[in-house]
Formats: sequence, C-alpha cells, structure tokens
Amino acid sequence: MQETKCKWLGIDYGERRIGLSITDELLIMARPYRVIDSLIEEPLSTISEIVKRENVCLIVIGNPIHLSGKESELSIKVKEFMEKLRRMIPDKVKIVLYDERFTSKMAERMLANRGVDLRKSKKEIDLYAATFLLQEYLDYHK
Repeated sequence: MQETKCKWLGIDYGERRIGLSITDELLIMARPYRVIDSLIEEPLSTISEIVKRENVCLIVIGNPIHLSGKESELSIKVKEFMEKLRRMIPDKVKIVLYDERFTSKMAERMLANRGVDLRKSKKEIDLYAATFLLQEYLDYHK
C-alpha cells in the first residue's frame, strides 16, 4: 500500500482577506489555492476543512514584522489567529510563522508586469503573496 504524502499550506493573513497557497505532494512547488473573504465565510473553519481535505501536515503563516524586525500590530493579530487555528486542527499538523516582508510587493510587481490593474486586484495580491511566502519557505526549509 502506497503512503499518501502530505502538502504544505501557506497563509497570507489579513483582517478582511486571507490568501492561501498549497504545495504539490512532492513539496516542489507552491501554487495559488484560494482567497477567503472574512465577511463571507469563517476563516478558521474553512482552513480547518482545507487542512483535512488536502492532507496538509504543515502550515506556514506569514508574519508581517516591520523592516526593523520588530513586531507590527498585525503580527500580534496573526499570532492570535495562529493560536485559534491550532485549537481547530489535528495536533500532527505543524504551524510555523515565517517572515513575510516583501511578499505583497513581489506579488504586486508580478501582477503589474502582467498588466493587471492593482487597484482592482486585492484578492490576487493576497493569493500570490501567500504563494511567494510558501515557495520561499519551501526553498529554504525542505
């Protein structure tokens, strides 16, 4: 019987939108997964369902610290979000915080190079920021 391999999930947390990315089972590449709109659905239960459905064993949450390395107001909220998520997912799933500095800028630059109007593309920015975050973590921690 072949063992099922797990995937990694990347989270770009925002109070309104949460960008999600996911790896392939071989842990080679991160790809955009989806954006959760917190006004429409409950993020914690949605992510918990995704973790189970996609066989996720590691969650990488972007930590929005300042350029100086100090914690931001949002990074405190990210830690609170992480603790709530921890209580909703299986113990075997590891959660890590990872420096997300510049991921949104990288996403904006990529979309702008494709001719996308950034004012109308907030969801896409969040989606690709999560993808850059997860791919960077994957490249350095696999």
